[in-house]
Amino acid sequence: MNQFDYQRALFASELTTNARITGCVIGSHFNWKTWDYSFPSNKTIAKESGLSIRSVVRAKNELVANGYLVSVRRFNDSNTYTPLCPVPNDTQSSWHGTGGTLIDTLKDTLKDTKEGSNEPFDFKIISQEDKERLMSW
Repeated sequence: MNQFDYQRALFASELTTNARITGCVIGSHFNWKTWDYSFPSNKTIAKESGLSIRSVVRAKNELVANGYLVSVRRFNDSNTYTPLCPVPNDTQSSWHGTGGTLIDTLKDTLKDTKEGSNEPFDFKIISQEDKERLMSW
């Protein structure tokens, strides 16, 4: 997945316009080559999107609720963001990696990024229940 794929998924979705714009702004801060998370402040997102801070917060909540964004609270009262594309069943293989899963996309991306490296990559995909339990505290 790259920034274009993410934007295409946002605009093809049934998200509100504010959520789509907010997702694009957050996606523009994300490092798509190394998959390093982004951490723009609400103020920065509001300034770049032309939305109010409150609208940005609502839009981020919508993106998280619909699976387009992972938001993790950091130690210093800021958040880190990782854009995701929910996988529609009928287009799974065209949206994600060679095997049709997000894990394959991550592996393909990291393989392209670290070619020539013999370091193994281990990924752990958590269940929806685990995600909800982690996000609830």
